[in-house]
Amino acid sequence: MSSTMEGRTIPRGGLRANFWNYVQRATGERSLGRFVWQGAILTLMYRLPTIWATVLRGIVYRAVLGSIGSSCLIEEDVRFQVPQHIFLGSRVFIGQYSYLDGQTSFLRLGNDVHLARFCTLRAGERGITVHDGAGINTRSFVDGNGGVEIGPNCLLSPGVQVLSGNHVFDDPDVPIRLQGTAYGKVTIGEDCWLGTNVIILPGVTVGRRAVVGAGAVVTKDIPEFSIALGVPAKVVGHRGARGRSV
Repeated sequence: MSSTMEGRTIPRGGLRANFWNYVQRATGERSLGRFVWQGAILTLMYRLPTIWATVLRGIVYRAVLGSIGSSCLIEEDVRFQVPQHIFLGSRVFIGQYSYLDGQTSFLRLGNDVHLARFCTLRAGERGITVHDGAGINTRSFVDGNGGVEIGPNCLLSPGVQVLSGNHVFDDPDVPIRLQGTAYGKVTIGEDCWLGTNVIILPGVTVGRRAVVGAGAVVTKDIPEFSIALGVPAKVVGHRGARGRSV
């Protein structure tokens, strides 16, 4: 059943419909077999303690992830949604309580990527790619609805938010949740450092080897080798430019 508002459909349903919606959300398809198989492996493994279980998960999860390289370490209480859309390189570390959601596209972590505890990566509609050697610190959030690419050897400090979609809110007579989303790909170049609680907004490119200071809100492109601070973020210097006026 559904109701309409200004030509838009609001879905409704009972327990049965909600159950199948959950199956679709967890596995990416309406397959009870995949739901049970995937759920059994993840449920049995995700709470096991000790370093040996951390190593073992990196092996056993080959059965449910899209792919996983060698020598990966996955701590306890890490949650995966639509795991067949998640691809890990070699020597990836995923910290406790992190949440990785393949959703309708893909989530790719390259070799030697480090996710600290409490990180959330949601692939959304256009996916997330994190290249080799990147580190994402605790409580960071990456939304891939508009597409996100994080370059090699980047460092994201605690609490960084990378957002690639914004809710549309033009019509005051329609609930915001029914007005759709505007997307814009975010690209963070090689060897960038984003300070604590930096927010990157949709459509932004941070050039290679740029530094963005703590608490900045990045609303437009940051050139390579730049140092940017503030709300909104503005370039205040350049890496390696000793004595250069800005």
